[in-house]
Amino acid sequence: MSPYAEDVLVPFPRTLSAVPEATHCRGTLLLASRRALQAHGHFDAYRARLAPDDELAIASSVAGTWLPIELGVAHYRACDALALPAGEQLRLGAAVVHELQRTFIGTVLRAAAKGAGVSPLFGLEKFFDIYARTMKGGGGRLVRVGPKDARVEFIGNPFSAIRYFRVAYRGFITAGCEFFAQRVVTAELDAHRSETTVGYRIAWA
Repeated sequence: MSPYAEDVLVPFPRTLSAVPEATHCRGTLLLASRRALQAHGHFDAYRARLAPDDELAIASSVAGTWLPIELGVAHYRACDALALPAGEQLRLGAAVVHELQRTFIGTVLRAAAKGAGVSPLFGLEKFFDIYARTMKGGGGRLVRVGPKDARVEFIGNPFSAIRYFRVAYRGFITAGCEFFAQRVVTAELDAHRSETTVGYRIAWA
């Protein structure tokens, strides 16, 4: 048996039993996603697919505030309704990482830049701190399954039911790991997919 089999590096949070499903998300996440849509020329089409009340609530929000999870669902459903090619969805997810590096992720990337040979596991471990700061309720865990191979699992996240979110989030995770490795491959795991769960296998070189 591999010494890395099911080596849980970051367990599900202790709060999971009390709040098993996300109730709120940070405005920071949605606003970064909207800026990525705007930068890539999809903003007008996205707004046309979003209910006016939801558009007003998201547009008038402040980055650090908590928003009802229903607004996040409305946002990602509007993104999904664009029916963009998977490659473009991945690109938009990656763009969100570069947008957020000026806020939550910035400290992680600066730390990585100061040290050579930092493993993507470092970034993934820090990623779960960021996840806890952007989602209230539910949670995730990081499992090492090989020397350069890991699995991330998220439960209690209603966004998981939306294909755009799952694909863009794959791009998000890949782009984040690419700060620490020359090549990263991320695949969604069908066995971990449900209306409120999603999982990814990540390998790097």
